Amino acid sequence: MRLFDLFRAKNKDSRKSYLKELIKVAKADGHLEKREYDLILKIGEKLSCSEAEIQVLSEETQQEDASTTSQNREQRLRLIFDLVAIMMIDQSIDPKELGLCRSIAMKSGFESEVIDDIVHQIQALTQTGKSIEQACQEAFEIYNRA
Repeated sequence: MRLFDLFRAKNKDSRKSYLKELIKVAKADGHLEKREYDLILKIGEKLSCSEAEIQVLSEETQQEDASTTSQNREQRLRLIFDLVAIMMIDQSIDPKELGLCRSIAMKSGFESEVIDDIVHQIQALTQTGKSIEQACQEAFEIYNRA
């Protein structure tokens, strides 16, 4: 399920499952940093999940290797694109969020520079009048083919 589908999803379990994936990636290095947790809280808020629910998910989620969280490259890449979309949804890129996205990209097996490439692609597509959702999907398709 893609991020923007989660915004429309009525099933809270789908939203929680997605947040668990984010938590697993963030814990891939053996710990969950405050700035990672803060971004997950922000995403959870946008997905209508409370901090208490996210805390429970975090406690339930065992530390796992990012490669077992999202088993193939396409799934890991989709997660990275979703993180970037969350970061850009308010049309502002916070340096802390950008740094965290880079960190999570590296934990997921990508170079940190992939985030800059994705941001650039999405910005270019939104300047042509596409929504963030459209731009994200189109950029994902382009990047995934490469």
